[in-house]
Amino acid sequence: MIRIFPLIIITLLLIVSLPTTAVDVVLTLDRSLSMKGTDPDRDSIKGAELFGQLLSDHDRLALTSFAQNSKCLLPLTPIADENMPQKFTEHTQQLQMSGIRTNFESALRVGYQIFQDQPADPNDDKVLILFSDGQLNLGTEEANHTAQATIFDELIPKFQADHIRVLGVAFSPESDLEFLTKIAEATGGQAFRAEKPTDIYDAFVRLFEQTDQPLIAPIVNNGVQVDENVKELNVLVKRNAGDGAVQLTTPTGQQIDVTTKRPNVAWKSSSYFDQVSIQQPEAGIWKVNADNEHKKAYINSELDLRVTLPTLARFSDTVVVAAQLLYQGTPINPEIVKNTRFMAVVFDAGGTKMQELELTTNATELATYDYRGILKFEHPGPFEVQVTATHPDFQRQKNRFITLVKQIHPNLTQPAAQDATAARSTNESSQPISDEAARKSAIFILIISNLALLAVIGIGVGIWWWRRSKIAKTESEDFDLDD
Repeated sequence: MIRIFPLIIITLLLIVSLPTTAVDVVLTLDRSLSMKGTDPDRDSIKGAELFGQLLSDHDRLALTSFAQNSKCLLPLTPIADENMPQKFTEHTQQLQMSGIRTNFESALRVGYQIFQDQPADPNDDKVLILFSDGQLNLGTEEANHTAQATIFDELIPKFQADHIRVLGVAFSPESDLEFLTKIAEATGGQAFRAEKPTDIYDAFVRLFEQTDQPLIAPIVNNGVQVDENVKELNVLVKRNAGDGAVQLTTPTGQQIDVTTKRPNVAWKSSSYFDQVSIQQPEAGIWKVNADNEHKKAYINSELDLRVTLPTLARFSDTVVVAAQLLYQGTPINPEIVKNTRFMAVVFDAGGTKMQELELTTNATELATYDYRGILKFEHPGPFEVQVTATHPDFQRQKNRFITLVKQIHPNLTQPAAQDATAARSTNESSQPISDEAARKSAIFILIISNLALLAVIGIGVGIWWWRRSKIAKTESEDFDLDD
């Protein structure tokens, strides 16, 4: 198995140390009376609970609901808080779908205020998720027009200035996807439709991947390749009525299920999904035995994949996707991990593959150790980009979502967010990367690294010179004493 030892990249570790990143999420759920008809089994509540369970311990999550007015049910609370799961479940289970009207202005205003009342760390990302089955409806056309004007003239500029992305889910065919899309795109976010209750599971998994941008281990022929750098394996399997029990087979052939007691395994099972978290998993191929084909494997590893891609761009723009392998947050020279193939696959909103592209590198020229390619789009719209780094000993994948528009909202001061780690740690622009910018960045990194190395060498020489002088002085004193 491949191992990335710190000694191999000790020079690189002198360059930079990335901070721990996190995401603050305000989840806003529609509680209007119409939700009783569009979501009779309360799948939206189950999806919200799944979303909360998938977030990282570093994240914070708030919950609000809206109809005529919006109210905060749970302020931003760390996922790591031991009482968080119970609090969140209590609020979602008590949510009554009995409100009148659909007031997006109030939903956005209350969500924005939560971010103001509980400021995030400057390195953290901020996301508001707007989940609704309806259209803006305040009773009269005049009130609707006034609310729309307030949203785009007053609230959206505030979201832009504070770098808060809005992700929208238009639940049911009657919901206003166009309106949610305008709000999302104006903040560098994205909106999409979940047609029916059975789509809600996939919608919240997609929201999680857009929000937390997790590291993925591809599942191929029901197998997940786990290498020695993986600290945690998180398997998620969707469940439909009639599906059999889910089982995992370890690399050594041991079968585990929901009844297995192992100190490093936490298994959560419901009628909606199975979620299995394995700490320090054995290296090798893990088999996921399940009737349902909707399954994912997320991993936590010091060997990471960074993907840089705008979430919003003009259809006329040249869109560049870049990928890097990192160890403990530091880019790895491709020479250290030879035989790694980088691929980008583009899917449209319907899941149809539009492009498959192999990414290439010129590390000697750019010295950024990244692999790049130019994406091609046949029409505007939302797209998913899957970027994979494949090596004989490991696989890493991240999914990104990009929207191509004819024209970007004029008030958009924060370009679409890139990879969470890259955007938060370097405050880079999300416009397509230019070679000149990358070259300047590389030169800066090289200068810093050389200065760091010179400082280390200088300290070493100073210590050697001091010890040599002290020895010489001692020998001189000894010589004088003998005389």
